Amino acid sequence: MNLKPSKPTISILILIALCSSLLIIRVYKTGTYLGLFLVWNLFLAITPIVFIFLAKKLHDNFGFQKLGLKIAITGLMTTWLLFFPNSPYIITDLMHLSHLPKHLLWFDSVGIFITALTGLVVGLYSMYNFQLLSKKLFGNTIAWFLVLGSAVLSGFGLYLGRFARFNSWDFFSNPANLIKQSMVETSNPLAMQTTLVFSIVLIGLYLSFYNLISFKHENIENASKF
Repeated sequence: MNLKPSKPTISILILIALCSSLLIIRVYKTGTYLGLFLVWNLFLAITPIVFIFLAKKLHDNFGFQKLGLKIAITGLMTTWLLFFPNSPYIITDLMHLSHLPKHLLWFDSVGIFITALTGLVVGLYSMYNFQLLSKKLFGNTIAWFLVLGSAVLSGFGLYLGRFARFNSWDFFSNPANLIKQSMVETSNPLAMQTTLVFSIVLIGLYLSFYNLISFKHENIENASKF
């Protein structure tokens, strides 16, 4: 059994280590734990990739024929969607800069930026794997519709998290209230504006990410033909 981590996993671990180092330095230099909220937000940002990897593992090992497997894989993919907004959510943590000490503004800016970047990288990579799995299950066209739809729903999820103060766990702990309030928020102009902006940003980022990875794979395939 090969226990060597893949290169994407190593890249993610490097970013997580960098985030952790910056936070430890801040705690050591200031003697305060202000900013520890980033630890929880980063944990939530990493969560989606776990669910999509589990779904891929089930599919690769057991297929998608039996009803129980279909339910399990579909359930994991749905759970991925519920938690995916947590990955780009850290971008909105830049709003906290106005409440942080001015003399550390430069350092906190770097810290939040690196943490947000880590969340984005993990999220985009999980979305790429979501698309690969969806392509195997439903075909290329439907896979793209699912990805674009996920980006729009995640844009709305970002609004619910930042402004309506919901989180992914509310779907399990208080689903009725979450669904009810979500319906109410659809008539809120701010909700529609932020959903539109976040959706466009997510789609643009993902298309760029997708083309970068596809270009790398095309080069590998072309090299193997010689």
